[in-house]
Amino acid sequence: MTVPEAARVFGFSGGASLNEIHARYRELAKEWHPDVSLHDPRLSHDTFIRIKVAYDILVDYCVNYEISFRPDDIRKGTGYDSREFWMNRFGKDPIWG
Repeated sequence: MTVPEAARVFGFSGGASLNEIHARYRELAKEWHPDVSLHDPRLSHDTFIRIKVAYDILVDYCVNYEISFRPDDIRKGTGYDSREFWMNRFGKDPIWG
């Protein structure tokens, strides 16, 4: 299963945070876990296995995704460094400026 396929299992069409992935997993587990599901036992078992595989793939992707903290990379993402951001946002404020 690929990451986009795993996201579709969870009903995500765009991005999702790790907290959203955990919350959606809990919702799906409450519905499809074979011990509590009201669906056909075989369907519940197969669906829950698919949900668990998708969950493992999404969490692994999120946890192991490399995030750069180098100032140049951060500047690329925001367009300016944190000091510039602070000055643009709060620099003229009478309390913080």
